[in-house]
Amino acid sequence: MKVRFLHAADFHLDSKFLSLGEPEKVSIRRKELAETFKKFIQFATILKDQQSLDFIVIAGDLFEHDCYSPHTLKTLLFYGLENLKPVPVFIAAGNHDLLVSDSPYTIYDWPSNVHIFPDHFQKIEVRPDVHIYGISVTPENASKNVLSELRISNPEVLNIVVFHGAEKGDESDLFGDCLPFSSEDILSLPCDYIALGHYHNFRKVPRQGNEIKGYYSGSPEPLNFKEPGEHFILKVELDKNTGMRVEPISFQHRVYRQIEIDCSGVSSIEEIKSLIKEHRDQSAVVNVVLKGEIDPDIRIDLEELIDFIREENIFFSARFKNALRAEYTPEMIASSPLAKSFLEIVEQKKDEHPPELISAIIKLGLDGIFIKEIRNWDEI
Repeated sequence: MKVRFLHAADFHLDSKFLSLGEPEKVSIRRKELAETFKKFIQFATILKDQQSLDFIVIAGDLFEHDCYSPHTLKTLLFYGLENLKPVPVFIAAGNHDLLVSDSPYTIYDWPSNVHIFPDHFQKIEVRPDVHIYGISVTPENASKNVLSELRISNPEVLNIVVFHGAEKGDESDLFGDCLPFSSEDILSLPCDYIALGHYHNFRKVPRQGNEIKGYYSGSPEPLNFKEPGEHFILKVELDKNTGMRVEPISFQHRVYRQIEIDCSGVSSIEEIKSLIKEHRDQSAVVNVVLKGEIDPDIRIDLEELIDFIREENIFFSARFKNALRAEYTPEMIASSPLAKSFLEIVEQKKDEHPPELISAIIKLGLDGIFIKEIRNWDEI
């Protein structure tokens, strides 16, 4: 009893890519997103021709409901999915491609090999020995724990569950609740694989512990600065006797990454620019974190640094986080009666507050004394 399928989610076709800012870069990324979907279809076609693909599951957020184009639907989605016939494609709508009355899922005719799950768990018997349970997100069910109500009719066959949902934990704060569930819900379910969408990084479920019941495939392309590293679709093989075998496959065009630059000891913003140039990668989208202690008289203009990145073509796109600290020498503090008095008062109160809060108070207070303003040094 074996089955082979592809698990993908969170393509977010026609995404606005608001974090990039520049219209030209947004247009490039949207085209790259479409190319990644084409690569996915090409890979699936190869597996189909090798007779090593039984079906495909897409666990939500295939496109952006509020900004999709009919051109994308017809020339990319419909054309690509139709060419996969007779391979079935099962889609569970997510929170960005909700199943609503004006959804493309309801107002367009999809290829005959595509099945879109309704607003409740529906069982599809792909084969007598393979059952798929899927549900789409709607405004009415989005906040409900639907997984806790799912009942598997025959645990003896291969059972696969597909939906777009949020496992409770740190990431639910970033992505928001959507068909929320707990690790206990996952562990108590007698199924062989849970194909999830919603979180954009590849990871197992449940998050905690050693047992693996399924995966978030993640988004095939990184979509914002909080999604560094490799991104995947998943090639899955299930066997009732030997369990699951999952192979992450990457088609992504562009890497998003974070770099930290230690600016300690620099004497000007020009020196900071020189440090940035050492990390040149014209294809990367980069979150640049400036760290270290610098002379408080050095003015850091992040807009100037963004313009520098664009003019010098150092990265495809970048944003900056100013985590620099002003460096106040003992000589500077000794020369200021106000600074000495301030530090004496803080010293008297230091046992009443957490060390990180005391450190922030000292930094901000000295900023006010020496440079006559409270800078956002990102301390608190």
